[in-house]
Amino acid sequence: MVGQKLRESCAVWNRDPGGICGWPIDSCYFQQTPFPPLQRSFQGCMQAILLDDQPADLHAVEKGVAGAFENVSLDMCAIIDRCMPNHCEHGGRCKQTWDGFSCTCDGTGYTGATCHTSIYEPSCEAYKHLGRSSDTYWVDPDGSGPLGPFKVNCNMTEDKVWTTVMNNLPAQTTVMGSSRDRRTVLQVNYSASMDQVTAITTSAEHCEQHISYSCRTSRLLNTPEGTPYTWWVGRGSEKHFYWGGSGPGVQKCACGIDRNCTDPKYDCNCDADQKQWREDSGLLVYKDHLPVSQVAVGDTNRPGSEAKLTVGPLRCQGDGNYWNAASFSTPSSYLHFSTFQGETSADISFYFKTSAPYGVFLENLGNTDFIRLELKWKDFLDSVYEEAGVSNTILQVT
Repeated sequence: MVGQKLRESCAVWNRDPGGICGWPIDSCYFQQTPFPPLQRSFQGCMQAILLDDQPADLHAVEKGVAGAFENVSLDMCAIIDRCMPNHCEHGGRCKQTWDGFSCTCDGTGYTGATCHTSIYEPSCEAYKHLGRSSDTYWVDPDGSGPLGPFKVNCNMTEDKVWTTVMNNLPAQTTVMGSSRDRRTVLQVNYSASMDQVTAITTSAEHCEQHISYSCRTSRLLNTPEGTPYTWWVGRGSEKHFYWGGSGPGVQKCACGIDRNCTDPKYDCNCDADQKQWREDSGLLVYKDHLPVSQVAVGDTNRPGSEAKLTVGPLRCQGDGNYWNAASFSTPSSYLHFSTFQGETSADISFYFKTSAPYGVFLENLGNTDFIRLELKWKDFLDSVYEEAGVSNTILQVT
């Protein structure tokens, strides 16, 4: 009974003088063999047992009328499928024996008894603090959560760590033949799923993405009705009508913000609708809108009209989750915070992970109003608060 599923098969016995059943058939033994116990390995269920093409009368065997049995449950299958449901996480393969199950985590990116713990760091920031240099790394932003690990480029500068996620749109992609009624939609796919990329932007302190529109007789945002010729789609499939170098709620390009466009009557260089090549480019920095997933272009169907689009990689720096964490690597490690006034009440909260069976999490240094929170044994915390007396509370860890 080894494998992710229980084996279901059929066995047919033919006459054989050396078999278990004698010939002529006057007795037949299932399971009982002359081999040592360890070699009598079959444990499971038998069904539709036929003797000489006739169903075996198990009720007669149970009553001792037509045979005998030992350690057998009749009229039922007492086997437990320990791999259904599969307790192995993240695609781990379940293997079972009669008494239990185990998980094979090879190739999943996770480890542990049930393939729960990620073998990768959550961010480029974490790799830098392990002493790693700039390179391509597997990251797992949600740790043991449902998102799988994926590859990113980590650029470790002296003061910042940049995480880069590439996309498949070639630089200077030519767009022709599009109109307001029939826009050309360019899909931007990344080296990770949208959920994985969103995990990067959510935890990052800052994200940016460069976008560029080179044009010749092709307007970018300006239309008489106010709906732009071209827009881009970001996180959550939401359309955005601002361009690189500008921001949400402002239907402008970078030159419109800086007031240095080719034609001061417009807020984008391309909206001047000139025959010479012009360009509108800049950084999109509102990270809750990133990354760019589509760009819809709508003004390249006139004579001599042409546009070239570039959407750069997503770049993020900082890891808010990492920087609000501390690792205590020796028994003498500690953090000392300055005094704060709790007045009549105060809250202190934190998450923790440890393999140690005990340890003091926090305590104050004063002689009065003593507070201590301590891990006493594997699954329980002991909290102590002293003021006019002593109070102990046992908390179960979940």
